[in-house]
Amino acid sequence: MSQLALLDSLTKSYPEDDDGTLDCGASAYTCAFNRCGTLLAVGCQDGRIVVWDMLTRGITKTFTGHVYAVASVCWSRNGRQLVSSAWDGNVFVWDVVSGDRLICFHFPSHPFKVQCHPKINSLFLVCTAKHSPALVDLSTDEYKALPTEHESD
Repeated sequence: MSQLALLDSLTKSYPEDDDGTLDCGASAYTCAFNRCGTLLAVGCQDGRIVVWDMLTRGITKTFTGHVYAVASVCWSRNGRQLVSSAWDGNVFVWDVVSGDRLICFHFPSHPFKVQCHPKINSLFLVCTAKHSPALVDLSTDEYKALPTEHESD
């Protein structure tokens, strides 16, 4: 980094106070920004997912379907789908524009983390509390357990 760029970053004016909060009416358990950083998906304790527009500071969409707290949310690379997991054992794939739930996968133990593939929109990973991670392929609507070190011994 050049000295000029460093000096420029030190002389910028930044707000000294928080300029507000994002209130969704329930405790937030997890959150994720879309690739552009303009939308924030917040998974709530009551099972809802609230999508905030960071430019307008308003709620643009609310997804309902989970019975228990949302554990994880993740945006697809193209931003058209949102994947969520909850302590009810379900993983949902949502259409962001319509708000429709596209598909549901049920896992025998709590799926505490979902992670979308960084390049392939149809793939995402689900990590559960008691079982091997599962790779979900939306092009076939199927998932398969990935081998772990303990299983290969």
